[in-house]
Amino acid sequence: MGRNRWRVGVDVGGTFTDVAVLDRQTSRVEILKVPTTPADPSIGVLNGMSRAQEVVEGFDIADVADFLHGTTITTNALIQRTFRPCALLVTEGMRGSVSVQDQRRVGNTYDLRSGHPDSLVADDHVFEVPERIGADAKVVRDLDRGAVVSIARRLRELDVRSVAVCLIFSFANPVHEQQVREILATELPGARVSLSSEVLPRIREWPRISTMLLGASLEPLLIDYITSLATGLTGRGLAYDRLFLMESNGGLMPFSAVMAGGRAVHTLLSGPAAGVQAAISIARSAGRRDLLTVDVGGTSADIAFVRHGEALEVTEGELVGHQIYVPMLDLMTIGAGGGTLSQATTTGRLLVGPNSAGADPGPACYGRGGQIPTTTDADLALGLLDPEYYLGGQMTVRQSLAVEAITRHIAEPLGISPQDAAEATLQLNEVHMADAIKVFAAKRGVDLGDATLVACGGAGSLHACGVATELGVRQVLVPPFPGAFSAVGLLTTDVIQDFVQTDITKLREGAGPAILTQFAALEQRAVASLSEQGFDRAEIVCHRELDARYSGQGFELRLQLADVADHDDLPAGLADLFHTEHARIYGHAAHAELVEVVSYRIRAVVAMPTYTMTPLPPEAIADEAPRPPRRVYHRGGWIDAAVVRRAALAPGSRLPGPVLIEQPDTTAFAPPGWTVRIDAYGNLLLSNEGTQ
Repeated sequence: MGRNRWRVGVDVGGTFTDVAVLDRQTSRVEILKVPTTPADPSIGVLNGMSRAQEVVEGFDIADVADFLHGTTITTNALIQRTFRPCALLVTEGMRGSVSVQDQRRVGNTYDLRSGHPDSLVADDHVFEVPERIGADAKVVRDLDRGAVVSIARRLRELDVRSVAVCLIFSFANPVHEQQVREILATELPGARVSLSSEVLPRIREWPRISTMLLGASLEPLLIDYITSLATGLTGRGLAYDRLFLMESNGGLMPFSAVMAGGRAVHTLLSGPAAGVQAAISIARSAGRRDLLTVDVGGTSADIAFVRHGEALEVTEGELVGHQIYVPMLDLMTIGAGGGTLSQATTTGRLLVGPNSAGADPGPACYGRGGQIPTTTDADLALGLLDPEYYLGGQMTVRQSLAVEAITRHIAEPLGISPQDAAEATLQLNEVHMADAIKVFAAKRGVDLGDATLVACGGAGSLHACGVATELGVRQVLVPPFPGAFSAVGLLTTDVIQDFVQTDITKLREGAGPAILTQFAALEQRAVASLSEQGFDRAEIVCHRELDARYSGQGFELRLQLADVADHDDLPAGLADLFHTEHARIYGHAAHAELVEVVSYRIRAVVAMPTYTMTPLPPEAIADEAPRPPRRVYHRGGWIDAAVVRRAALAPGSRLPGPVLIEQPDTTAFAPPGWTVRIDAYGNLLLSNEGTQ
């Protein structure tokens, strides 16, 4: 297969950078982990590629067909506010939008004492542009070009290199935004200018401004990062046009699309979205359509639902209080990971999270200077982890350091044993995760009764049964590569990019031609965009969607139109589809009310040679000698747990709990009362068959 033999997925987490290498000749996936390098994550990625070259037989970077990357660099920059200053240009009279924002507030929307999120743009970096476009797309007031020139000169004085232009009703007529860009290109050469009419031509002023500010703030950082990474990868023989980045919607986009501008805001859930895509692949192979995915990494836990084989998705999200107006998988992140810090407070309470030890210094057991105990330290102190087999024996951890940290910061202050302190830490961590999941499920109308909990991330499979017990979930699935789940997920998805255009259309008789014209124009835009990114037009498949509402409603429902034919009754067919969806979600439909389209959507997809799980041979992969049982502290006492290497388990094997199943990237724990079965694809299926 030569140059196209390998596909590589790399996911950068808070503690480790995970690499999944797919051999397309054999369909075999190999995974490995290297420490994340927080100061410059690209170094960790390149280290991971070098490590793959050393340990994966036959692997050559020059033979990689696709390099697929999930990153949290934009998310971390937003959380830590390490992004660069940007400027915002708005229509004259709209400056107050930045201060007023909308009704949402930090913490409690209904508490008038709560404030708005801190602005992403400084007051002196917001400029009003004399111009006006009307709601009917007509020019009400011509653009004052001289004023824009003056603004550009002021931006030069402020040394602003990223500008968001968000003029009112520009989604209906972009002419003034385009003129602003022309002037800035002359007066402020080298600056990155984002137009809302191109990035997000959609109604609602503040969410549009918020999204544009996120993109303008984060784009320079993201572009610098992928430029550095691309230089390192192409210098080792990788082709630039085969470098892809994960989007929040669960799809891929080429590095070139990021460089073109306007796409940074689509990467805020880049890493976690890949994990959800992996869960969907697992759901299809294992025949399970309703999943709860709990991806517990080093610093956080990402939670998502897969219903009827499809991930839940939103078109309006929020991160750290900031509104994001782009399609993304419906994810929730909480501060519960292997590096989550725990300690007793001065008032005699046990505090678990949300802060994390991260990659540096990491848990106390790493011996790198960490003093406060973490979840990993508690796992080690309770016997759940083998200090000689951490990361498959590639990394040394010291149980004595873990016990010492737990004793000093929890056990002695609370007057309990180190083991009871460690177990209390884990139980509280699991309760936190379960409580967050219950609230998230209630908000989304998800019934957890028949769901299967998919445990992934380096720490997920150790604590999955505890979380499942709190939730009343009786089935847990641990996939073959849980510790590098997002990296593997990158190998399972396609190029997916979303395009939107607001144009309010009443669904009355005779509206069909106007609807089809809007879709045709948006499809043309989508195909042109992906063609510029290097894709063959014949490979691009466009799926039609729209946002609709009852006339006068303040919100819309997103509809997929695969089953609605293009014919004279198109408006009536769309209205019927909306009534059905409204009744499904809200329990009623107002058939007598007029329905209107608010925004048209196109989801453009280019199929990739994705990884699909295949049944394993009936025999075990490796001939592992039986391992002695290990003493584990569980529910206030020591018990003997069987210890098995996962590679020694053949499909069809059954194991009663308590049992520890070890593999290089994680350890799974089935407590007493649980049974483990290995299915045809190598998934561990843990079932609660008794009261613990």
